[in-house]
Formats: sequence, structure tokens, C-alpha cells
Amino acid sequence: MSRKKVLISLLIICIAISLGLAYRFYSLYVWNQNPSKYYYKGNALYTEYDAFYYSYYAKAFNEGLYKPLKQDPLRFYPDKIATFPPVIFMISFLSAELSKLLHVSIQNLSVYMVPILAVLFVIPLVFYLMDLGYPLAAFSSSVTGVLSLIYIARTLIARLRPDCMNLFFPLAIGYFLYLSQFRQPKKSYLYAIIAGIFAQLYYWWYMHEGIILAFAIVYILSFGFTQKTDKFFHIFDPNVYKKRWKEIILFLISTNPIILYMGIHNAIFLINVYLIDFFKPTMGVFPNVFVSIAEAARVNLHYLSQLTSGNFIVFLASLVGLALFLIMNFRKFMVFLPLFFIGLMSFKGAERFAMYLAPFLGLGFGYLFDMLVKLNIKKINNVKNVVASIMAIVLTIIPLAPNIVIAEPKITPQLYADFVNLNKITPKSSVIWTWWDYGTAIEFLANRATFHDGQSQIYPKTYFIATSYSDSNPEIAYNTISAISNIGNTGIEKLLKEKNTPQEIRDKIFEGKFNAPLKRPTYFAFTGDEIGKFGWINYFGTWDFKKKKGIFEPIGQLGDCKKKSEDTVFCGLNEINIKKMYLKTPSLKLNINTLAIYKDKKLTIKSLDSDGLYIDVVYLKNSKINVYILQKQPFYSMFNQMYILRNYDPEYFELVFDNFPTMVLYKVNKEPKQLSK
Repeated sequence: MSRKKVLISLLIICIAISLGLAYRFYSLYVWNQNPSKYYYKGNALYTEYDAFYYSYYAKAFNEGLYKPLKQDPLRFYPDKIATFPPVIFMISFLSAELSKLLHVSIQNLSVYMVPILAVLFVIPLVFYLMDLGYPLAAFSSSVTGVLSLIYIARTLIARLRPDCMNLFFPLAIGYFLYLSQFRQPKKSYLYAIIAGIFAQLYYWWYMHEGIILAFAIVYILSFGFTQKTDKFFHIFDPNVYKKRWKEIILFLISTNPIILYMGIHNAIFLINVYLIDFFKPTMGVFPNVFVSIAEAARVNLHYLSQLTSGNFIVFLASLVGLALFLIMNFRKFMVFLPLFFIGLMSFKGAERFAMYLAPFLGLGFGYLFDMLVKLNIKKINNVKNVVASIMAIVLTIIPLAPNIVIAEPKITPQLYADFVNLNKITPKSSVIWTWWDYGTAIEFLANRATFHDGQSQIYPKTYFIATSYSDSNPEIAYNTISAISNIGNTGIEKLLKEKNTPQEIRDKIFEGKFNAPLKRPTYFAFTGDEIGKFGWINYFGTWDFKKKKGIFEPIGQLGDCKKKSEDTVFCGLNEINIKKMYLKTPSLKLNINTLAIYKDKKLTIKSLDSDGLYIDVVYLKNSKINVYILQKQPFYSMFNQMYILRNYDPEYFELVFDNFPTMVLYKVNKEPKQLSK
């Protein structure tokens, strides 16, 4: 690459990195204006659930508790299949070591580390496109990549998860594989080795060996396309590989053959999860929780254009440019196909894959202007080139300019404090029964074991936890907790192998056939975020195995509620008349069938023999009132009864901590009290 190209490359890289950091660190400015919302005792609040998972490993590593391939004592109780990974994730390792070196908490380190790492992918991307001679494609691809809405949202401050380098490593692998193909032999050997080293680092970073295996396969096959002869397909010509066997062997060895072997199993798993089972209502025979995960939701083209290019017309133009680029440069692009294919999955799969597509769309958009520059129109060449360059820059940046996203914590300071408090109010051997989102947060902050978390929610155990929220019978909820504590997911899998249907297993669990005295202190934790998630929790918990669907009944909440008189509560423009049992809105008047009032630790229930709404009126401290609107089934669910109304059966549960709406905690009796007398 000439000196001029290097200087242009560095300029583009500096511009893209500066823009990427400015957009991400704007959140830090907002956070520092209101620290009580975004920090707990000086520690930044994570903006991603998975951040607790990687922090948990970093903390265990710092404390000398990380034991590769040994059983993890806090995860996936009571099953003994959760082990520490064979190698600690690089992001956890960096967090652990840098936090010690810089004397900052892991949480505060993530505020700066994630955005900085997130913009580094532009380096191999720009050098690759500049080597091909496409400066405008280099600019558009790097800027679109760092400023795409999806990538900003997934690499904000305090969002500690591998996304921040999941573009860098594959692009670095692809770039050096490209160099190894199109450079002189001695240099090509070195580039093949460097690509292999980056592949090993990528495994350490993400531990998805299947993607690395895909790079290896594509790299080998790509030599069959690099020969410029009349015969287009050379992939079955052994002479091609005889000429380049050294590069291939050097890459495979430096990648580590063990990683490539493990990639076979990982590739099968990834294909099953993300291509075959992703949008099915069931995963195996139990309901598929992926359908409830926002980032796993399927997107339409207009929304995809907003996530990537920022504008639908630019998006369409980018697709056209990308198609032209592939036609003209396919031989030199082949080694990037594994990453490109992941990006294409955003058309079929989830929005999370759009971050991989964005740089390629930018490439296509910039390539159109590079082609315009290359057109030889003698009389207006200079003007044409200047206009094309300005248009490429302006039309790339303008649609992306509004993508200012303020990082919002996934946990409140109040809930953070309650999780820390779990360490004090529960015995060290305790296990927490709760929904999966905060599983690793409890493991990290409270040092307490959980039944499932955000890395193990795809197992049947999650379905049974959901039933304990949605069922109306406290005995069934208790039997479910007792059974799962006794047989675990391992027992469920065994029952399935013995030809029991899921419904038969459920019925046996509900009937208490697997009950046994709890071996460890067990606590049922309800948290405020579950109100918004209850619709999906209830959907899984009420699953009909024949119809392959459940009951989706969310809980509505009215805000700004105040008591106007003894019989009326106003929530903005909505009036609830306790005496006459109606809810009046600006446009209609609705009857109330059942009204539950929780005040001063006392529950009062009023019912009418008529159709109507089910409403909870909960009096909080400082004269605040929360009002919840429900249908009949959610009203009688354990979630509403035990969490919102604090109405529980002491035969099975004991209320030990009440900080509603932040967290309500019950101790699950070792045995039903009537049996222990």
C-alpha cells in the first residue's frame, strides 16, 4: 500500500473512531448529571443483563475461585452440569486484570473499556478496502459500522459483553487471510500465521468455535476461486491446493486444530439454535423462550434499515452497491463470507445480527461513489470526483446523525442494594428461585446460587419456574419448587428419555410425586421488572402442549395515582371509584369485577357478581399509590397474589423481606408446615 493510501486510511480510521467514541461517551455526560440514577455507591450500573455474567467470572478469577471445567457452585442448581469454561472469557480476564491494575471497580472499568474496544474494528476494515482501492467504501463502511443504531445500542457504556469486539476479530481474521492469498509467498506465510493467531484470540473472546471453523473452510475453498484462468471453478483441482498448501497448513496450525475440531459440534449447535429452532414455538418439546427476547425478535426491512443505514433509500442503495461490489470483487471477498453470512441472518433471524450487516451495507453505499469516481469523464473529472466524495460523506453521515442513544441501566440502584442485601438476610448456602434475567446479577452481587440465569434459560427448568408464577394454587407452586430442587433439569431429561410426555411430567410434578425436603435454604424472589415481563412469563407458564401456545396476559399499570377521597383514586385522567366499583377514563367507563386493596400490610378484596376488570390498588410509602389492571387468570396467579398483594399461604412460604415494588422475598418452607408438625 502506498504512503498516500496509508495516510488516507489513518485519516478515515481517526474520523470513524472519533465519531464512534463521541456518540458512546455522550451517555457518560448524561450519567454524571444525575449520578443517583446511574450509580450505586460510586459503581456504574450495568446496561446489559449479560454484563453480570462476565463480571461474575472476573470476580471469581480475582478471588481465586475460578476453576476451569470444575462445577460452578452458584449456577443452575441443583444440576451439576454448569461448569466454569475451560478458559476464562477474554472480556472477563481483561476486566479482572485491568480493574486490579487501574484500581477501579469492574463496573466502572466497563464504562470506558466497552466503547473503546467497540470502535477498533474499523482498522482492519479500512485497510482492507483501501488495499482494494475504494476509499469512499472504506469511509462509509467504517462510519456506518460505528454509528449504526444497532451497534451503538449494543456497545454503550457499561454494556460488558463480547459484542464490543465481535466485529474486530472476524474482520481482522478476514483481512489477514486476504493478505495471505494476494501477497508474495514469504509474506503470505506470515499473514496466514497472524490470521491464525487472531482466530485463537477470537475463540478466547467469544468461544464460538463454529465461526472459526467456517473461516477455515472458506479460506481453503477460496483458493479455488483465486486462480485467474478460463476455468472459473478450481475448488476440485488438487493442483491449486498443492501450490498453496503451506499457507493452509500454517493457518490451521496457528488456529489450533483442537479449536477447529470443537467447531464441528459448536457449528451444529449454532445452526440448530439460530436457523432451525429460533422462531419455533417450542425448543425440543418445551416452549421456546427465544420468542420473548427483544433482541431475538425478527425485524422487517424498514426497521432493519433504521438499525443499519439509518434511511430506507440509503439502505436500498447500499444493497445495490453491495451486490455490485460482490460481483466485481468476489474472489477477494470470499474470506469474509462467514461474517457476511451472520449479517445476512438479520433478514431471516433476529435484530442482533444487524450489527454484522451494517458495515457491509456501508461498504456497498460507498462503493457506488467509488465507481462514480472511477468513471473517466475527462471534461468534468475533477468536479465529479469532488462532488461524489462530498455526497458519499454527507449521505452516509446525515441518516446516522440522529442515532444518539442514552445508555439506561438494566438494574435500579434500589434493586442493586436489595441484591447486595441478599448476602446478609439469607444463609450462604441459599438458592434463589426467580426469573432468569437477574440470575447472574444475584450470583455476582449476592454470591447466592440460582436455578437458572441468562445463560441457561433454554432448558425445560425455565418452563417450570414460569408455572410457579402463573399458577393460582400455592401447593402446585410449592410442589414445582420442591420437585425441581430434588430432580433438577437432569431428572426432567431422564423422564423424557423414559417416554414420559412433557404434560405427563408436568402433571406428576404438580401432584407432588417428586417432592422431598429441601436440601438447601430456598427463597422465592419477585422483582419489579417482572411486572413488565409477566405477559411472557405467564405465556410460558400456562403453556398448552397440544395447542403449542400459552395465555399472553400482561399486567397494566396506571401511573401518577393519588387518593382524592376515601372512595376515589385518580391516576392522571383516570378515576377509580372504590365504592361504586368502576374505572372511568376520558372516553369510557368500565365495571370492576374484583378490587384488591393492599394498605398498611392488610389486604381487602371487594367483588361483584358481574363481568369487569380485576384491579389492584397498592398503597406505598409517602402516600404513593400503584394501580394494576389485570384479567382474571393473572389476578389469581402466584405472581399477583404473592408479589403485588403479599397474599401467601404460610403452609408453604414465609415472607422474609418486603421492599415492594423493588423486591419481595419469601422463604420456601423445607417441608409443608402441616407435614412437619
